[in-house]
Amino acid sequence: MSKLGVRAVIENDGLYLLVRNKVSPDFWCLPGGGVESGEDILTAMERELLEELGIKPVIGNLLYVHMLKGDSGYDIPCFIFHIKNGVDFLAFDLAKTTHGKLELAEAKFMDVTITRLLPSFLKTELGELQKGQFAEPTRVQLTDFE
Repeated sequence: MSKLGVRAVIENDGLYLLVRNKVSPDFWCLPGGGVESGEDILTAMERELLEELGIKPVIGNLLYVHMLKGDSGYDIPCFIFHIKNGVDFLAFDLAKTTHGKLELAEAKFMDVTITRLLPSFLKTELGELQKGQFAEPTRVQLTDFE
């Protein structure tokens, strides 16, 4: 398992692109994954979105650093970035990706306030960020899953 993670905030018309992973299909989360050995976080963010969704992201601001609980009991820092070209992701097709059908049970644009989203702090935070057009300064959020 990677010791760092990256996730993407992809918004279009007030909805956010969320995914359900095949290994954890009970909740929705932001698309992304692990940083590979020797890889920087921006390269990892681009690679993960290309592999899972087949779209090259325009990476914006770092919005959060969130500590996730890893499978082996240690915390994993996860870097959450704003993706500027959300409209491009309306055309994703998991069947045409290298990893999408292998890793994801489902992906779609959703209202984050009406679904089981982890980490749960994003339900309120994303609405606030959107009002500011994602112009907020970089934040650090250190919380655990509920």
